[in-house]
Amino acid sequence: MKQMRQTRVAAVALAAIIGLAGASSCSSSSTSTEGTPSTATGADGVEAEVASFTAAANARGYVVQDGVPVKTNLNDLYCDGSMWAPLYPNPNAPYISAVLPQVPGQAPTVARNGSFRLREDEAVVVIGETPPPMAYFSFNFHMLQGSLDPAIGPPILWIPVADPVSSLTLAKTGSTPFNQPFAVVGTGQAQTLNDVHEMLSAAGLGSATNDQSISPSLFELGLGEGSDEFIFAMRTAIPENTDEFNSYMDGLRKEVRVLRVRPKSTDEVDQVQPVLAADPLPVPHQRVSGTGTSELDLNPTLALLRQRVVDKYPGYTATDLPVDDWFDAPYPGLQLNKVTDLPEQDGVAGATTDATYLASDNFTLPEGAFLVAYGPNHEATGKSTYSSVAVYADADLGAGLVTVQSPSLQGSARDYIDDQPDADKFYAWTFSRSGDAGDGGDAGDHATQLPTGTFCAESGRPVDLNTLRVGFRAYAEPETQTHPAKTELLYDRLLMFTPK
Repeated sequence: MKQMRQTRVAAVALAAIIGLAGASSCSSSSTSTEGTPSTATGADGVEAEVASFTAAANARGYVVQDGVPVKTNLNDLYCDGSMWAPLYPNPNAPYISAVLPQVPGQAPTVARNGSFRLREDEAVVVIGETPPPMAYFSFNFHMLQGSLDPAIGPPILWIPVADPVSSLTLAKTGSTPFNQPFAVVGTGQAQTLNDVHEMLSAAGLGSATNDQSISPSLFELGLGEGSDEFIFAMRTAIPENTDEFNSYMDGLRKEVRVLRVRPKSTDEVDQVQPVLAADPLPVPHQRVSGTGTSELDLNPTLALLRQRVVDKYPGYTATDLPVDDWFDAPYPGLQLNKVTDLPEQDGVAGATTDATYLASDNFTLPEGAFLVAYGPNHEATGKSTYSSVAVYADADLGAGLVTVQSPSLQGSARDYIDDQPDADKFYAWTFSRSGDAGDGGDAGDHATQLPTGTFCAESGRPVDLNTLRVGFRAYAEPETQTHPAKTELLYDRLLMFTPK
């Protein structure tokens, strides 16, 4: 929990200290006028909301500092030397993080890549417009102990602080979660949270406000060297219109604003000490997985699918590669100090409570061999909002090579079980270095070529492309709005075919 207090090497802060926003002093108990619910969209709407919020914050004696949202690719951060490993990113599902200004007098951050410390009475407030229609998006704050800096290295304890705010759970002003004004508040202080709610109401965002409690019961808030560090992360997956999504990402600075908000200190040079008395928020309630309905009655069809796949390639030896649990659950992982230190320990590694994770062990793919991943398409069975299969390289790194998501997987099992009524509830997908199934047969459109050559083309940082691992994700069961229960899933499977 709070015990992974290793000696930390001070690192250069990611963001220069930004000057304080002007603040006029008045009692923090003053009330705000409820604003008209925001219906504005686009950059102009976001700017107007931020301006109204900042004015309300200043009127209550709060300081507002502006951060910067950042498109984040963990593979790229490894290749450019910013991280010691990519740590199993979800390929083709872009992330957004944020860089926040530091508070005058605070201890430097060492976790890197947008990490920040949080004063006991501070809040991080994200205001913006949600992305265009897609399968899933979410917002989450995470705690980091240790450092992603290659000069410091593993281990790292990386824990989401609460269930994410997702496209399934978002408080919003319209009937759809997409292209809507929103606000997300991360804080551990009850009075600060109440005050920020008033400020957001004044900006017309009262009905679009979503909270993430960063409870002092679990996390060490403060700005000193012994305090925890945090990051903000937004996940996105499977946009309906790629051009619209790319436009959103390209205009990110206008679409999303990340603000650091705190009661104004009397000392302009050292603002480390909280202004408000302790008023800690409790650990938030967690959404409960499981509906009582499972995929398990599909097991006979799964067995038939396996046999049909094996029979298609008589010139190859088929080996079943075991698939089992992958990342540790966040709160148990926090209590048991489940650090990430590859290849020995996957730990929690920032895994969201919105997903169920399975994976193979690391293995070597021999020359001329290929893989077939198969199993239930969890989206098609109704057990997930979307699911995916991803291939990773290098046991020490977890570099993301390729992924195939459930819409693309749809119909692929018909290559083998077209005569079965449940065929469209399954998938079967080939991965090989040639992009096909070698001499054993034609994998058709349901195959993905694994990259060869140099992974980090510009920097040349090493990645062992011969050591692979396959990971499976099932995101957010619609009925429960959280990860599918593993006891209700028929597990994904993996076959390796080697020439006889």
